[in-house]
Amino acid sequence: MTDYQQLLDLDGTKRFERLGAILEAVGRLGSLNQATAALHISYRQAWGLLKQAEERLGAPLLTRRVGGAEGGGAALTDVAQDLLLRYHALRQGVEAILCAPAGPAPDPARPVLLASTIGPVETGLMDTLEAAFHRESGIWVRHIAAGTGQAMEIARSGRVDLMLTHAPDLEEAFLQEGYGAARHPLMVNAFLLVGPAADPAGVAGAATAAEGMARIAAARARFLSRGDRSGTHIKEEALWAAAGVTPAAPWYQVFERGAQGSGITLAEADRQGAYTLVDQATFAKVAPAGLRPLLQGDPALRNLFSLITLRPERFPAANHAGAAAFVRWATGPEGQAVIAASGHFRPVA
Repeated sequence: MTDYQQLLDLDGTKRFERLGAILEAVGRLGSLNQATAALHISYRQAWGLLKQAEERLGAPLLTRRVGGAEGGGAALTDVAQDLLLRYHALRQGVEAILCAPAGPAPDPARPVLLASTIGPVETGLMDTLEAAFHRESGIWVRHIAAGTGQAMEIARSGRVDLMLTHAPDLEEAFLQEGYGAARHPLMVNAFLLVGPAADPAGVAGAATAAEGMARIAAARARFLSRGDRSGTHIKEEALWAAAGVTPAAPWYQVFERGAQGSGITLAEADRQGAYTLVDQATFAKVAPAGLRPLLQGDPALRNLFSLITLRPERFPAANHAGAAAFVRWATGPEGQAVIAASGHFRPVA
């Protein structure tokens, strides 16, 4: 297994964070030149740090495309993608995930590591749940914020103990593939189809969410998608399918920073005057001045969040006892009371 601890020895954690920022920018922009310009650092400095990291890891971080019809650029290798996940984890304060050993048993004193979909993190609910659980149990839970698809990839790598996601079909597939042990419904809210107050596509007059999506397509009105395989993106795709629509540019746009969450996507939709799909909690938190909820209440917009435990046979080093304790508490009366008090989510009936 790659020894990522060596990267923390690149003159300390700050240089690792700089490396992570470079990889994040290259992944977003597709070019090391553009990444360095966006970060306001020299190309030579970035290239030197990348080469030093590659020497420590014994594997390349970028694949480079020189010239040609596509104009050149760079892409992240699989090793770089994995390293970027660890960088995001470090930024979330979950330093234990960076170099988690593959030993036969977890350290009972370490926190439960949870890969959580972004919405409950952005609204502050995860911090509240974790603090309340720690007061009652003495066990810490530490989260990594990621879209549902990315959270599942983190879990598949065996680097977390538990998962909180909101894409039932993907969750069932995760269980069927043998990664997950059980699915525990935790809470619900709803998705909203939002857009500019002028509503040029007439979405507010639609009877269903699918009809609202069809009206957006028919009007070729601008729609901004997260496009990141998050639970929100998966729901959006299901609504397009129900509408019988295959969305396409130029009116349909995938936000290049959609993987950073619904909050930043909603803010960009507000800036552009675009339609988008968002959950109630994020809409309430961001409170965009130019957008309005135009369609809500359709049962198809129900947004169910579930905790997914991992299979002990597949992940023997995971903290299964700590994860099970958190699941029992969060789905029990104490945890459900915290969720009810949040105002953004409802307990599972």
